[in-house]
Amino acid sequence: MKKLDLHIHTVKTVSDHDFNFSITSLIKYIEKCHIDGIAITNHNMFDISQFREISDALKGVATVLPGIEINLGDSSFGHMICITERDEVEDFFTRCEEVRKRIQNKDDKITYDELSGIFNDMSKYLWIPHSDKKPHVDKNIIQKMKEYILCGEVGSVKKFIYSYKDDNSLIPVYFSDLRPTDELVEYPARQTYFNIDDVSVNAIKKSLLNRSSVSLTEDEGVGEFYALPNLPLSTGLNVVIGSRSSGKTHTLNKICSQNDNIKYIKQFALIETDPSKEARKFSDNIASKKSSFTDEYLEPFKNAVEMVKNISLESDEQAIDDYIVSLVKYAKETDRADMFSRCGLYNEREFPVRKMDNIINLINSVEILLDTRELKDVIETYIDRSSLVKLHSALIYKHNKDKEKSLKEKYVNNIVAKIKSALKCRSAATNITDVDFYKCQLNRVKVEKFNELVSLMKKEKIINSYDVEDFSVQIERKPFESAGALKAYSGRQNVHFREIMPIYKENPFDYLQRLKDMGAILDSDYYKYFISIECRVLNKYGFDVSGGERAEFNLLQEIADANNYDMLLIDEIESSFDNIFLKENVNHIIKEISKNMPVVLVTHNNTVGASIKPDFIVYTQRNIKNNEVSYELYYGRPSNKFLKTFKGKEICNIKAMLNCLEAGEIAYNERKRDYELLKN
Repeated sequence: MKKLDLHIHTVKTVSDHDFNFSITSLIKYIEKCHIDGIAITNHNMFDISQFREISDALKGVATVLPGIEINLGDSSFGHMICITERDEVEDFFTRCEEVRKRIQNKDDKITYDELSGIFNDMSKYLWIPHSDKKPHVDKNIIQKMKEYILCGEVGSVKKFIYSYKDDNSLIPVYFSDLRPTDELVEYPARQTYFNIDDVSVNAIKKSLLNRSSVSLTEDEGVGEFYALPNLPLSTGLNVVIGSRSSGKTHTLNKICSQNDNIKYIKQFALIETDPSKEARKFSDNIASKKSSFTDEYLEPFKNAVEMVKNISLESDEQAIDDYIVSLVKYAKETDRADMFSRCGLYNEREFPVRKMDNIINLINSVEILLDTRELKDVIETYIDRSSLVKLHSALIYKHNKDKEKSLKEKYVNNIVAKIKSALKCRSAATNITDVDFYKCQLNRVKVEKFNELVSLMKKEKIINSYDVEDFSVQIERKPFESAGALKAYSGRQNVHFREIMPIYKENPFDYLQRLKDMGAILDSDYYKYFISIECRVLNKYGFDVSGGERAEFNLLQEIADANNYDMLLIDEIESSFDNIFLKENVNHIIKEISKNMPVVLVTHNNTVGASIKPDFIVYTQRNIKNNEVSYELYYGRPSNKFLKTFKGKEICNIKAMLNCLEAGEIAYNERKRDYELLKN
């Protein structure tokens, strides 16, 4: 097995943050982490002279392969690593220069056609796209290059495991993406082991014909990974034990600093020190969790508010009154009509404005169906692609004809308007006022339906609920009970709702108009002032949670939230919770999460440390020599007789477990005897 890091940067480019490369730091990294081979993969360029300097400096230490990381894409771009053999370096440099000329800014890219033109015989190279690491290479390009791409770079151990177990995914590789500088103190543990005898592109490509040829440790498979250069861990559940101040939290902090996207639940983080303050904080947290649901739930109602907020029934009534008055007056004056008012165009109605929104939306929808690739098979099962193409053409033809007609109608309207204006200027006859009866009646119906809708929404109802272990979370819809409740919701001291509260209860549409008149509320927020959405957390007896129960609920939520991360670290949760709660409510959740990602748990408690049945044990020990503190890490499986350090030192597993979790073997035996006496 060879340990490789095929993603290292040594030159600052426009795509990098500022750094100063250190060859000394690179050598230390390779020696410290026992790396057999590296690839120099700077962004969109290859520095051949620097490559030779690095190769000479690492001669006899590690093999150095020439490479480049390319901005590749036909629309947006992802990163593609290209690596070649050492004896191809001159030709490789020439081709990389073509890439460099095309990519001068961080947002520049080359297309797939340009790539294949530059690197003619693509089978000569090792191609590694960002497959589950940002920025991703487009799947269409990976499909085009499928005969040349044998693996994909991932961004975490969790993603490595997913890809490794999925036979339909690219074989995963995991690299440091390192920029060695003089400031580098902690070395990353992000490397991949390949089942090869020599470090060359050809050997790597041959090994990648078999998924089991890559692993995260010297052993095959994905059962373990290196969290630190000197600390292998299980990709499942790890328990860290040790006496006080022996380096447990120190170890967690180092793991956290060297990995991205970590969920870290720290010791005492969930204990309530100020009950009233913590209660408010708890409410705020619950409110933030309900906000996304609330926005989604109220979205249709928001559309309803937008539909009616600019309606003015008074204006509609006035327009109808004006029309009737003008019509009656015109009728009375018919016998006195002059030559201008007798013209047919004097009271001519204009063409109504055509709305093109529906047909435009239809065209866009058909284009989405035609352009969708992921669901192409499903769509074509029910709708033949040729039929969609014909429908698209027919809709565009219809749109163009309607658009043409609309433009003609607008043109005629302009002419009619000018003639009417001229006739009215020359005539003393009464002009019949225009009114859109359909619009006025439609507005009335909209208002009636809006009032009915709000009345229904004001009825109290639990609109969502879910369980978190023994807790129940309920989201309830209800009306605002008072002007004070509305003011509290607004969060403003200078806004008063007392005068409009009776209107809120009687006529929702009029209430909406009064909200507009207040001028203190954003137009986009009107819909929020009709119903209150409240969230309650209940214990298993159906009562609101107490202070201690709030902490328990928060812990469960924090652990569940870990599913959004790539690794979970927990530091001594037993400091805040009792053993029954931990065993019955927490342990099984942690075990379940550890099936999908690495979990590292620090504990002194046998309920957590032993009953949880971890996959891996780490024992920390502090050493003080010449007033300098160092920490030793012993590790192994729970079934191992001895735990060992990276350098091979050993300690008896049972002794470490009893000392840390049971206060020693004597105390353990005494408690065991006392329990037996009580039992008998």
